[in-house]
Order: sequence, then C-alpha cells, then structure tokens
Amino acid sequence: MIYIKSTEEIHLIKSAAKIWKKARDMLINNTKVGVNLNALDQQVADLVDSLGASCSFYQYNGFPKHLCISVNDELIHGIPRNYFIKPNDLITFDLGITYQNHICDAAFTIHVSPTSDVPFKINLATKTALMEAIKVIKPGNHVGDISHTIMSIAQMHGFTVIKDYGGHGCGNYLHEDPMILNYGKPHTGPLITKGMTLCIEPMLMTDNDEYFIDPIDHWTVKSKNHKLTCQWEHMVLVTEHGCEILTGEL
Repeated sequence: MIYIKSTEEIHLIKSAAKIWKKARDMLINNTKVGVNLNALDQQVADLVDSLGASCSFYQYNGFPKHLCISVNDELIHGIPRNYFIKPNDLITFDLGITYQNHICDAAFTIHVSPTSDVPFKINLATKTALMEAIKVIKPGNHVGDISHTIMSIAQMHGFTVIKDYGGHGCGNYLHEDPMILNYGKPHTGPLITKGMTLCIEPMLMTDNDEYFIDPIDHWTVKSKNHKLTCQWEHMVLVTEHGCEILTGEL
C-alpha cells in the first residue's frame, strides 16, 4: 500500500529526519582511522535515545545492532562488529530513526583517509546517481523514471547495480510501497504523487551484480568478487512541483 502522508504525519517524519541528521553529523565527526565499529554503533544509540527517539533497525526482524555499517565489499546490512577502521576504507552508514511512531531512513558513505582514488570513483558515482534520480521526482512522473536514472548513471561511470534490493516508501512504517529498484524503464511503475515520502537508495557494484549473504551473520550482503560496493540514500517528500530532501545535503 502506498501511503500519502497527512500534514501531521509529515511533521513527525521531518522531526525524525532532524534527529537522523544529528546522528549523521556525529558519525561524520567520529569516523576516523582506528575507531571501532561497535563503538560508533553505541554512540549512535546513546545519542538517539537522548533525543527521545529510537533506532528503527534495532531488533527489526532480529537485526542485532542499532544501525548498518557496511565496509568495502559489504554493500548493505552490515552488522557493526569489532573492526577498527583502516585508511582507504569505504564505509556506508545506514540508519533509521523512529520518533513518535514515524520513521526517517537514509544512508551515506565515507571514504576514510584516502590512499587510492578507486573508492572515490564508486562513491562519487553512487552519490551522483542519487542526486540525479532525485531530480526526476515530481508529480506525474513514474517510479520507473527514478530507477532508469540510477541505472543509467551507474553504467555511465562503469559500475553495475544490484537487482534484488532497492529503495522504498517509508514514514509510517520502515518499508512501504512502492519498491524503487535501481534499474528500470522510463514511464513505468507507480505514478509519483504529492505527499509520498520515498527512500531513494542507489547500490552500486564493481564489474558485476553477483552477491551473497554472509553465511555467519545471515545479514551482510557482500559482492561475490569481493570488489568495492557503495550505497547512498536520501529520504524525500514529494511536493507539488518536485520534492524536498528531508535528510539534507552532504
């Protein structure tokens, strides 16, 4: 079901987004070489709790941590662990915030202390795909227009997109319709309508789209060739003539 949000629902989702941005800023400031991923997870949990909200992913379908932290060949759903950040790591933080039963969900990627431009290229391509896709979000266009834009930008930069995961509606629940895949045809799929709140999340891979789910933690999605992957995600509100990015700019 696609939920068209009321004024009150939009207000609460925006409140959740403000807390998400505070957590994002803290992660940006604290993500450095030598920092432990478990420590970052706990810092986010403590901050979010102090602001009267909760981390949406915690215990969601049994997920054991407060946010997803995916490193290098880990595309999505990485579980924070006893790993110390190294130079040149490409780290994606995916965080959901629940505030008064309404949700903000978004992700961003940090290239830590670069020693190579290879991670920079996929990071830039993924963020570019996100921002270009957001430009086509307006009433009268279709979800397929978003999907096609992401796919086109990824291919233009020499990368592939994962086929089995994508963006989604969000706000009243963590995952709502419509599903927003990272590939598709223009002018297809559900019509974009004022009042939708959507999570747009390009997920790029290197050389091919083959992946596996870690057999030990049963969550982390990794590239089968163990080459670099990247995810970015913004949450947007569809407005009368376009959309508003609720999770700010980076």
